[in-house]
Amino acid sequence: MKLSEVVFHKSVWLWSKELHLDEKSEIVFVGRSNVGKSSIMNALFEKKDLVKTSSRPGKTQMANMFLVENKYYLTDLPGYWFAKLWKSLKDQLDWLISWYLEEKWQYIKNVIILIDSKLWAQEVDIDMYKYILELWLPVTIVLSKIDKIGKSEYGKSLEHTKHHFFWQEVIWVSSTKNIWVKQLSTIIKNSLLDK
Repeated sequence: MKLSEVVFHKSVWLWSKELHLDEKSEIVFVGRSNVGKSSIMNALFEKKDLVKTSSRPGKTQMANMFLVENKYYLTDLPGYWFAKLWKSLKDQLDWLISWYLEEKWQYIKNVIILIDSKLWAQEVDIDMYKYILELWLPVTIVLSKIDKIGKSEYGKSLEHTKHHFFWQEVIWVSSTKNIWVKQLSTIIKNSLLDK
């Protein structure tokens, strides 16, 4: 499987009627706003700007689906918990995330939760993790932006993340320096191919 054989498929908003008709296996990316989902997905796809990145948090407001080898989806969900968004929009984005996960749970093979290594896991990240477990979905915890912190801070961030996610395995990734991107790619491929 080559994740680089990818095209943008479509953007989905709440209650899109056709969503439940598509039975392709899927990997979903979630995380707080500005955690680096788009950059990591571009690194996985070996593309510079297929997944649109923004310096302005909260810009992604739809579920953006990418079709790999015409067989699988990798989906970028909106960032959760961005304080500067209007409350009504924040609520709608939260609804979109939960609706999408619940609507497609039987086809989702892994949920990649990204945690900003500079900011450490926040309560909203832990709440999202618990919610995903309630849906009986597999989870991979990824520390992003590790190139932005020193070695001493990395160890603290890793320990803190493992502790708050009940000692689940945590991997670290830098899209900028291409650190552990291949390992994350392998996890994704194995999840999609696992029957």
